[in-house]
Amino acid sequence: MLDAIKRFFQQFWSQFKPPRWFSWQTLIFLSLFSWGMSLLNSVLSDTEFVQDFLATMGWIFLTLGVGWALADVKFEFLGLTIYPGPWITGALTCTFLFEGVRDEFPALSFVSWPLISAAIAAVPKFLKRGPEFKVPDAKGRQELVILFLVSIILSCWFSFHFLLQDWLGDYPSILADRFDRSAFVINTARRLRVSDSRGVLILNLAETIVIEQLEGRSLAETELWLFNVESRVADIEAQILQRISSLEENVLWSLEGSVSGDAPRYTLDLRAVWQGPSSYLEGYFLQKSCFITQQPVQNRPAASPPTVSQVACEPISDLLPLDSIPTSQGS
Repeated sequence: MLDAIKRFFQQFWSQFKPPRWFSWQTLIFLSLFSWGMSLLNSVLSDTEFVQDFLATMGWIFLTLGVGWALADVKFEFLGLTIYPGPWITGALTCTFLFEGVRDEFPALSFVSWPLISAAIAAVPKFLKRGPEFKVPDAKGRQELVILFLVSIILSCWFSFHFLLQDWLGDYPSILADRFDRSAFVINTARRLRVSDSRGVLILNLAETIVIEQLEGRSLAETELWLFNVESRVADIEAQILQRISSLEENVLWSLEGSVSGDAPRYTLDLRAVWQGPSSYLEGYFLQKSCFITQQPVQNRPAASPPTVSQVACEPISDLLPLDSIPTSQGS
């Protein structure tokens, strides 16, 4: 058994033995050794400083070893010569540098990656054998300018991606809008989903509250409620804001209402108005129409009203431009 294990390690070492001590293979083995000692330290003594130091050295050896191993690796793509080494080394460097702040600043690693990779790729342009410092020739300077400009563009796109994700986290209703005139964003969904708009949640909660307040009321109580629709809707809006989760976009929504018709059938139009970023110049709104009718009371006591209110609401409309609200239907 011991002989078999010994032969295995001998074959392994013969395959992966560094050709010389100063080589990239040596750095890779040093990184593995550092991580192994860090793991052993965590098991035996749990000295945090020593453990972190060994793990840090492991990352440094690995980054240097991978960069050295890929220094001369290249391939052709669409007529361009691509050197993947600096990009892989840059990714390892960013992972090592920003591991501790990844949860707090998730975009930092991605935004820094192209710039750090470009800096790594530029180092050989300033060195010659010795090593000695040198000034790149005209062609080398041109390549460096192009490299850094491309890296800046990539960093800007990464930053733009995370900026959009932050916007959608704070303003999820943006997903319900159209992006057909945007030069940067494409909605991959086959059709717009009105349900992505927070106005749907607001109107559904408003419907629930209206039903709670009007269902089963007498005609006189119902009419008193409807004649004071502005203050009633303002109270409903305040209740809704207490029930829904707090988001930045909440301040960009307002609830409006208007009443039309006569007894015994009234129409209450509830509108959730969005005045945030939108493809509509003035903003848009969603509408839910509720019909309030009087139904006779079966087997009613002598003191009860002959009829009570019943509320039935239609589905929510699609997104409508704000200037399409009839002027006669003020809230």
